[in-house]
Amino acid sequence: MLSKAALIESLPHKPYCTDELGNLFIRGRLSAISRQYLQVNRHNMVTYLVFDIDRAGAALAWSDAHLPPPYWTAKNPRNGHAHICYKLLIPFPTSEAAHLEPIRYAAAIQSAFMQRLQADEGYAGLITKNPLHPHWQTECWTEDGYSLDYLADFVDIRNHPKVGREASGLGRNCDTFDNVRHWAYKAIREYWRPDYAASWENAVLARCEAINMGYNTPMQYSEVKSIAKSIAKWTMRHFTPAKFSESQAKKGEKGGKCSKGGGRPVDKKSEAQLKPWESLGVSRRTYYNKKKLGLL
Repeated sequence: MLSKAALIESLPHKPYCTDELGNLFIRGRLSAISRQYLQVNRHNMVTYLVFDIDRAGAALAWSDAHLPPPYWTAKNPRNGHAHICYKLLIPFPTSEAAHLEPIRYAAAIQSAFMQRLQADEGYAGLITKNPLHPHWQTECWTEDGYSLDYLADFVDIRNHPKVGREASGLGRNCDTFDNVRHWAYKAIREYWRPDYAASWENAVLARCEAINMGYNTPMQYSEVKSIAKSIAKWTMRHFTPAKFSESQAKKGEKGGKCSKGGGRPVDKKSEAQLKPWESLGVSRRTYYNKKKLGLL
């Protein structure tokens, strides 16, 4: 049985909620849980991966796809459509430019699960069927949270997540981060002047908004704003005139030295080198999945 207290405790302090899609309200937790639709993930934090499946028998789509049991499913009794929710063992932030690895990893897993479940790729993910509301037929399958590594073992995350216009879910965060941060590394030089923070943040926000408008299902403005703020602050901290001058000086010194050549002695590979996944405490499949994503 779904623990009402545990779910309420994990909710945003003032989540979005509604009884009618397209007309959202912001309410306190105790008021919000009385509505049919509810925001379950906190702002810029992912605790739950929710999938929207628009077909009869959707509540058991996870079993048909040979995926692990979800935290809960909330089914529409009239047509059998449902939302499927997985709880993460360790939640992670979605707007940290300095820590893209868990976002990219989770986005790949979410995209692969979406494909296996044949879930709606246009689902924005902001609100879900409220599993505590009597309008839905709710089933709690497990209260255990899953690690990303555990979930990754059930799917092939190669070629995930999608990029560009087709990006959805967390893939939009990664796509926006990748496009804007690479642009920002050089573009920030044009803004180096006294008190340039505000103009730089506005420029990054405009770039993020332009990228976001190209998606089939754009992100909420608040999410775009958070991503832009994170990129702007990260680049201002790591790309300063002083650091740029220092970097150029080091490149000049390195270019003036001649390489002496030579080579490293070839040593017999150790057991850890032959099976690096064991030293990391993950499965062989998870190790190579992460390596293909550039996370190792």
